[in-house]
Amino acid sequence: MALNFKSLAREPLVHFVLAGLCVFALNAVLTNARTQETRTIRVSKTDLERMAALYASEAGRPPGEADMAAMVADHVRDKALSREALRLGLDADDTIIERRLAQKMSFMVADLAETKAPADDDLRTWHETHPERFSEPQRLTFSHVFISRDVHQDKSESVAATLRDTLNAKPGANWQSAGDPFMLSRDYGDVPVREIARTFGLEFAGVLAKLPAGETWQGPIASGLGLHVVRVTKNQAPAPAPFESVRERVAADYAEAKSREANDAAIAEIIARYTVKIEGAE
Repeated sequence: MALNFKSLAREPLVHFVLAGLCVFALNAVLTNARTQETRTIRVSKTDLERMAALYASEAGRPPGEADMAAMVADHVRDKALSREALRLGLDADDTIIERRLAQKMSFMVADLAETKAPADDDLRTWHETHPERFSEPQRLTFSHVFISRDVHQDKSESVAATLRDTLNAKPGANWQSAGDPFMLSRDYGDVPVREIARTFGLEFAGVLAKLPAGETWQGPIASGLGLHVVRVTKNQAPAPAPFESVRERVAADYAEAKSREANDAAIAEIIARYTVKIEGAE
């Protein structure tokens, strides 16, 4: 019995089978292409330039042929091992890898987040609503006379108190030669409190900052160096800096804050695409 090809060509089942074969063949071709691409490690000109630049920055000279060959070999090794690890699923449930990928994604989101250039009014408003960020620091002008604990031992406190009373009783006394020798300066003019803290310690700077200005000798105040009888002649409280003098700082602070807001919003949008289910909390 001869086959009637014309009638077969009109059968829907034949059309379905042929379409299935075509899809299968196309899928096989695409799968093979993807497999070949996955198994191809490409070292681009950009990769080579990056390797050479990194080598030069670390070694202080351009790489030679052997150096480049070694770097390319390392690059290929890392690519091959990382792809094989992904193929075997070694990245699954690995906290370190998850954190690293999350960090890279966060960096990418930050790069893509766009913030418009602020108007001058925006910067002025930012300056007014965040005065603590742009304040001039508290500054002190003071003199001190040093009393060494190593020299006076248990009598250090009483020696310092006596010296203080003597200096106050004799305003014209030569205080520069009083007390014990001191390796640093005895006079400090218009110094921010934070710098005083770096020299004498936080405790000393904190007590000194609260003393009233005048010609009276006060203390003693302890530091990590010893005891100090002090005279504060100027105590300038922190004050908001004029906008014009800190405009660049305001602009940088504003840009950083807005960039952080845009980044947080972009990450929140990504998180919103997922449904979170916590076992035992439902």
